[in-house]
Amino acid sequence: MNTIECEEHGLSPYCLLCTHLQEQDGLGYFAIPAEPTEPAQAWCEACDHVLEAEQGWSDLADAQAGWKLYCTACYERRLDAHTLLSWVEGISPEDDDET
Repeated sequence: MNTIECEEHGLSPYCLLCTHLQEQDGLGYFAIPAEPTEPAQAWCEACDHVLEAEQGWSDLADAQAGWKLYCTACYERRLDAHTLLSWVEGISPEDDDET
């Protein structure tokens, strides 16, 4: 798994968070838990609407998400400001080009 160096928490597996979950509070979100070769990921309802319209992660959906990398602890702390709507099973944004 790829890692990120956090000034506060040190070396950690990285996670992906949409920019809206970073910039706002109180949003509903969808998430994919970390897997051995894939990072944990979370995106807001607005991103999910684009994801559904695009029928998967596309350039447009990725642009809407504006993915940011976080260490695991910072990712979890940011998600505490939001409400989990659903855990999602599926492919990650990085894997979408392979389908």
